[in-house]
Amino acid sequence: MLLILAAAGYGWYLYNEQPADIRKQTPVKELTATHIIHAFKENEIEANRQYVDKILIVSGRVTNIQFDSAGKATVFLDTGDPLSSVTCSFYNDETGAVKKITAGTAVRIKGICTGMLMDVVLNKCSIVK
Repeated sequence: MLLILAAAGYGWYLYNEQPADIRKQTPVKELTATHIIHAFKENEIEANRQYVDKILIVSGRVTNIQFDSAGKATVFLDTGDPLSSVTCSFYNDETGAVKKITAGTAVRIKGICTGMLMDVVLNKCSIVK
């Protein structure tokens, strides 16, 4: 009976646990947008091992900023490759900080890498001062 109560309590804890706030965690690595896109194109398996599900700071020049109908911000970083960029999706409460930057601005963005489709994708992003 005690084991059942312990399991139920732990299940309740996991159910109510909030996801970790990436902004408060230490990045594993800092690199440029050009470097990360090159790493994925050179050897995607190795790049997945090194970067996917890891918190990174990626620096680069902003090529475009988009806001969806819900106000969520996405920033695209130049990689030197016209067909690929680093796409950064931000926390909802980061919209104000994103609105202060413009295309052409050099930025450092912290987020969690989810891999490469056409672009390298970072989620749960924030601007690093």
